[in-house]
Amino acid sequence: MLKPTLLILLLLAGALAVSAQDATPIPAGPTLNSILSRGQMNCGVNQDLPGFGYLDPNTGAVSGFDVDFCRALAAAIFDDATAANLLLYSGDEGTPALLRGEIDVLFHNVIWTPALDGSGLEFGPVNFYNGQTIMVRTDGGLAEWADLAGRTICVTNNTNAAASLPDALRNRGVSAQLLPLETYETARDALSDGRCDAQSADRVQLELLRQQSGTPDAFVVWEGEDRLYTHEPFGPLYPYGDQQWGEVIERLVLGLIQAERLGISSENVATLVQTEGEDNEAYISRVGRNVAHLLNTALVAPNNLGLPDTFMASVIREVGNYGEIFNRNLGLDIGELKLSRGLNNLAENGGLLYAPDWR
Repeated sequence: MLKPTLLILLLLAGALAVSAQDATPIPAGPTLNSILSRGQMNCGVNQDLPGFGYLDPNTGAVSGFDVDFCRALAAAIFDDATAANLLLYSGDEGTPALLRGEIDVLFHNVIWTPALDGSGLEFGPVNFYNGQTIMVRTDGGLAEWADLAGRTICVTNNTNAAASLPDALRNRGVSAQLLPLETYETARDALSDGRCDAQSADRVQLELLRQQSGTPDAFVVWEGEDRLYTHEPFGPLYPYGDQQWGEVIERLVLGLIQAERLGISSENVATLVQTEGEDNEAYISRVGRNVAHLLNTALVAPNNLGLPDTFMASVIREVGNYGEIFNRNLGLDIGELKLSRGLNNLAENGGLLYAPDWR
């Protein structure tokens, strides 16, 4: 049986795959017109979360997974990733700024919730799957939910873990003691010195705590969908009511996923674009229909997004595909957080990322 999330994505894919010739043209919207008039896109990002959005106090540089999505969107519009004007926010400051019109889109590891989705704002496609899980000491031998029976689990006050973990334990028939503490760091330190046997928080936060501990090998963060006891997908947030702008954001996120699926990367995209004088039939024969359609939307139908026909070629050349963005910022080899792909892998590799063919 298909996972519920994957089933939703499959249904979305089917809807998006309807022939563009049969689709109603998208009305021109104010957001893209405003962006083109000012010559840059105002994109809100986190400044406090390494790997996603982080302002380096030593260099002043801002980098991360969400930052690269901002850069990708600017490349789609202007063929120039540097046309993303990055506006930095902490905590929940980005959402009010979006409602005030200070930014055009917010890539800020915002959790997709019905409350936000109905507050004058709208979510684009999920670009990262997160959730609450468990971190234990490597030498503690705690690998399953049943191992937590009779144990003490540290949580941080006023967090999703503190609110959700009791139900998660009850549903699994596990009785454990929760020890609430004021900060994530004090909870990790309590785990380290044995005052608790496990710590619970979202997977990203736990991996960050592990990396910053000074002894990352001393801790293990539980992985896998069966270990996540909440579902907290991240996605871009934008003002409700501008269909064109929403379609642009949707096409960008799905295009990055599809590019990885098709093997189009920043290293080979130059060899896969249509060359000068190459007719359409010869081009499609050379690279395949799906690749050709992704890199030149004019081969599918007239472009009604307000973007250049070759916008995805610009995006991939400047920023890379989804996998490149993930690995550069979050991946096991060079990423800040050393995350495995997990649920953020392509569907054919066991994850939840799925995008329709462009036709």
